[in-house]
Formats: sequence, C-alpha cells, structure tokens
Amino acid sequence: MTARPSLPPYVAFKALGVGLLVLAAAFLLFALGFFGEGMLDLADGRMDGHASLDLSEAVATHLFRRRIGTMLASSAVLLVFGLGCFWVACVLKPKP
Repeated sequence: MTARPSLPPYVAFKALGVGLLVLAAAFLLFALGFFGEGMLDLADGRMDGHASLDLSEAVATHLFRRRIGTMLASSAVLLVFGLGCFWVACVLKPKP
C-alpha cells in the first residue's frame, strides 16, 4: 500500500484564504442588502424596529447603524485574515 502524498502547507493556506475572502464578500453583500432595505424603511417612515419591541425611531436607527457597522467590521476582519493567509501561502511556497 503506497502512502498518499499530503498537500503542501501553502496550498492549504491558499484554500483557507480563498474561503475567507468568499465569506468576506458574502458579509459585504449581506450588509449592502440590509443597508438598502433599511434606507427604504427610513425613507418610508417605517424605521420603528420590530412591532413587538415598540422602539422609537431614534433607537431603531441607532441599532440599524450598529448592525451595519458590525457587519462591515466583520467583513474587514475576514478580509485581513484572508489576505494574511495568501501572504503566508506566498512565504511558504517553495522557491525555484
């Protein structure tokens, strides 16, 4: 029985980097959609949070902006980690 060759570490880091960059793009698209929906609600005067919460418009707008900020910060962190994985993959790749 022959041993199966294992993946070089730089390939694993490159795959992890691609996964993190795709996840960062998904977070950005979700934030963009959420932002667009919230701006439409704000323009229509329906920015009152969930009906059962009975929030004022100022509180609902503040929570909306915090959610957008959290999603953008999360995607920025994922982007940095993804690019870091690509950098590690470039460092670990054997030079000819």
